[in-house]
Amino acid sequence: MNRSSPKVRRTAERSISCMDTPPEVLRVKPRRAVVVHTPGMVTIITSRRTPGRRHTDPHRRAGSARLSPAARAAGNSGECSMEYSELHDYPIPAGIVTTWTPVASPAAWRDDDRDLSYDHEAHLGRDADGAWIGSAMRLPGPYDPDVLRRALRAWIVRHEVLRTTVQRRDVGWARRTAETDGVDVRQEVLGHRSGGEAREEVAQFLAALSPVVWPHCVFATVVDPDASGFVLVFGADHSVMDAYSQLLWFAEMADLYRRAGTGADDAELAVLDVGSHVDFAESDRRSGDDIADDHVAVTTWREFLTLDGTGAPVDTPVFPHHPDVAGGAAATACPQRSLSTWVLSGVSTDLLAGQLRQRGVGLQSAGIAALALAARRRSGIERLRFVLPLHTRHDPRHVGAVGWYVGLCPIDLDLTGATTVAEAVQRADQAVRGAKDLARHPFPRIAELLGIDDTPHFVVSYVDVRHVPGAEQWPAQQARALRSPAHAPDEVYLWLIRSHVGLNISARYPGTDLADVAMRGYVANARAVLSEMVWDEQPEQLAATGSAR
Repeated sequence: MNRSSPKVRRTAERSISCMDTPPEVLRVKPRRAVVVHTPGMVTIITSRRTPGRRHTDPHRRAGSARLSPAARAAGNSGECSMEYSELHDYPIPAGIVTTWTPVASPAAWRDDDRDLSYDHEAHLGRDADGAWIGSAMRLPGPYDPDVLRRALRAWIVRHEVLRTTVQRRDVGWARRTAETDGVDVRQEVLGHRSGGEAREEVAQFLAALSPVVWPHCVFATVVDPDASGFVLVFGADHSVMDAYSQLLWFAEMADLYRRAGTGADDAELAVLDVGSHVDFAESDRRSGDDIADDHVAVTTWREFLTLDGTGAPVDTPVFPHHPDVAGGAAATACPQRSLSTWVLSGVSTDLLAGQLRQRGVGLQSAGIAALALAARRRSGIERLRFVLPLHTRHDPRHVGAVGWYVGLCPIDLDLTGATTVAEAVQRADQAVRGAKDLARHPFPRIAELLGIDDTPHFVVSYVDVRHVPGAEQWPAQQARALRSPAHAPDEVYLWLIRSHVGLNISARYPGTDLADVAMRGYVANARAVLSEMVWDEQPEQLAATGSAR
């Protein structure tokens, strides 16, 4: 048995201590990337691409511009520079495109009486086909299709959630699961394509994913016969995948391909001592069933959802909007724009983290405080209210498993009377500590009890990727976590991503010019606040108020 050592498990647990991305972790195609170099950082702002135009320089793709000398000198070495992006931003080469689709014999399927999680059930009723998340990387060495088939099959066999699907019943849904012996992976060679053609074919292939039609995870390769290695991409419906699963895939798949090519048989490849998300889903369902109207999670969410942006009561429960961007929301669902900026170098991030540890708080709290102070500087508001996703991998058996292990908690950060950055950081820390346990309780069950069908409009995620297994190999692998495009009128999603490179803020937001201007200014203010936290000699005395920048 390939049992994870306690050291490996502790490392993995550290890497997901404050993470996950929400179900709608998505972007849209950019038209151009405006790259702004300032000392120690690079800002990339994207807007929708004009039809027919393509990026020709992969180093200038949105969210991953080549670092300037100033940025490198400040500590941005390019090591472990993970960002979330779309497939059109990934450097797909010209080459032979092959799709890889899991298949199962009819006899392999059996009825499975384990219930779906509340999140899975809500996903089936809310999210359409073509909304997927996944990853891409370049595997080294020669391309061997049979070796790859065996490696892909082993990954599916290892993780039971990838072998399950749903079937509609007269009332609700039922689960079906395929036995491991009846599962394989079928390849289809599409032929040689240019880089742009390969990207479009792979994108169309992934867009066919569905939450109700198995398989819920598919793969594609692009092989340039004249280059070393090959590109491997996968996409999965969110019902079987979360962001941490995306990151775990890089090291696990690279190891499977290496071992499959050096003599390991199928039985050896299939062994991995991890829990099953299918079992987790059933226990999560039981936990949700135990929630009643008077549960603390219900009363807390009710209070959060019946206040407006200023804290005044409202009659109809609704999720809060981003205060700075609400005026620029689109009238209807439309392609969203994206922004990605490195706000602190690796050196500055480590320095700030050390200062924060001395005060008993973490970088997550500083990042959230910076967002709240930026909103105060620009809009004069004292309360920042948003949804914070957190992982639910509390059982060590599930730390290395593939699945959807994400809960939500409501954050109401009130800065009224706060006069220093240190006080703002402490309040952010208290706000998260006071709400984080609510992520253990499935929100769709709470929404059911509250009679609300609204979905989050303003979401902030904090992700620390430094300790994810295999992270040191990501630059060499050209590893990138992917998401499909988003269409929404008013959603704002922010990701604070800490890596060895530094601290990055990524965002997606309404695709209007007003929202674009507002978001640029908002993120610039947040960056200024973070810089002040690092370099002020007495941060506890630093005034939290100030003019917009």
